[in-house]
Amino acid sequence: MKKLAWILGFAAMMPMMSSAKQASVQQVQAEKAAGIWIDVRSAEEFQQGHLNGAINVTHTEIAQRIAEVAPDKNQPIHLYCRSGHRAEAALNELKKLGYSNVTNHGGYDDLIKAGLK
Repeated sequence: MKKLAWILGFAAMMPMMSSAKQASVQQVQAEKAAGIWIDVRSAEEFQQGHLNGAINVTHTEIAQRIAEVAPDKNQPIHLYCRSGHRAEAALNELKKLGYSNVTNHGGYDDLIKAGLK
């Protein structure tokens, strides 16, 4: 009897769990808009597709070029590449240089699938 009560209770809660709020494409775009987006892939990869408004600074050039694209070390900086590995390397370089608001958003394809443009 306890199992039946538990199953019925769980079944009654399922609609509440599935009605979790999901971000709309507009909300995702609004979040994307805050800060500077840097694609740390190669120039060739960048030319094949990138997020609107993103700039291309490869992970190997990030330390030398960051001051020209983001002089404020507290402004939000969003990094991405193909898989997140190069973005992580760039994030570590930026942290060493004193940038405090840097995020690795992983891979370009995953961002596109999430609705970013």
